[in-house]
Amino acid sequence: MMTELKSLMQTKIEHVKLCVLASAIALAGLACSPENPRLMAPPVKYGEAATESKPQVLSVSPKVDILMVIDNSDSMLDEQNDLSRNIDRFTTGLATNSGIDFHIAAVSVWDSITFKEMTKDHGPGELRRLKRPDGKPMPEEFGRFVSSRANYDEYLAKEGFKLGREPGWLQVLRASMKIGTEAYNEKWKEEKTGGPNIEEIFSPVKMALSSPMAEGSNKGFRRNDAHLVLIFITDSEASIKNADGTSFDLSGGELQEFLRGTIGPDYRDHVTALGVLARSTDAEKERDPAIRYASRGPTEPINIQNFIRDLGGRWMGLRDKNYGDAMSDLGRYVRERTLARPRVELDAIPEWGTIEVKLNDVDQKLGEGWIYDDARNNVIITQDLSKVNGVIDLKVKFTPVTAQSLRAGLVTK
Repeated sequence: MMTELKSLMQTKIEHVKLCVLASAIALAGLACSPENPRLMAPPVKYGEAATESKPQVLSVSPKVDILMVIDNSDSMLDEQNDLSRNIDRFTTGLATNSGIDFHIAAVSVWDSITFKEMTKDHGPGELRRLKRPDGKPMPEEFGRFVSSRANYDEYLAKEGFKLGREPGWLQVLRASMKIGTEAYNEKWKEEKTGGPNIEEIFSPVKMALSSPMAEGSNKGFRRNDAHLVLIFITDSEASIKNADGTSFDLSGGELQEFLRGTIGPDYRDHVTALGVLARSTDAEKERDPAIRYASRGPTEPINIQNFIRDLGGRWMGLRDKNYGDAMSDLGRYVRERTLARPRVELDAIPEWGTIEVKLNDVDQKLGEGWIYDDARNNVIITQDLSKVNGVIDLKVKFTPVTAQSLRAGLVTK
């Protein structure tokens, strides 16, 4: 009996060795493949599950979270008005029969030195309050970001606003882009008021997406399976060095490292950076002192431009004559990026062979229309959705692995 048991155990050990060897050979072959080996089918199931599990069907839309970093120094009043007037040109590609689930929020630049002893109505990285069309704050239950899923029409109609040609969300977004401006005040120590002296452009992004803001006033804005868009709107420069070489803003590289740490090594596929920036052709008085004088260095925000360029993004001028058309181009680019390989988060581990994906009721094939990322437990849509006209309806069906089958050792993670 003991001899038979040893023989059985040896057989199982050899079987495991063969499985490991086969996996190693398969992965070696995939190493030269253009696809990441982690982006393949779900883990292999070695037998039938101990109990039945009810299939789940997820009806999902491609998601995008858009964070606008807006300069609120006194020189930006006209530029905020231009942004507000033309914001519909930017959102057309996202909101018109697209099926895209969007969040749009604004955060102001910061100044750690000047604001250190000031009493401000918002903290560093805190999303600015949404506004009604008359400029008054929206109720807090609407949150700090415009959402494609929120019902603004009912509230605005109840408050006596006419919706007209523009839906409620767009009216709220227009008003919310005017975050206000503050003039730098030399007497700030006494008066506790004033605007930024040296604008921090990159650090508000990290603060907005990190604790405590991400779990506090900014809660709900950032979604792990949403494409992230960062838009810098300023007439100044980021990462400006003081005379002693110190800087209170993040560098572009440090912000990228933050994004890598929070999103993953493939963060460039899931982040888009854009800019509405000052140009060297603008009059000196229309540029911040940081980039105003040709004799003192660059006359354009090259640190911001380099960050955007590293992420494959684009920028336009704050005062371009074709401002509206340029905003439309940026909006179309965001749509393309949002619809390129969107992710669907699964709330359970799927059993092998049970994932089914449909795009507008048409079945998508594994390896052609979608792949599975076991590291994040996401389904990644590889079909080119930017070529789909009209609404994008995605349905993902799968059967979750049961606890009983895991304990029985019939299914591997």
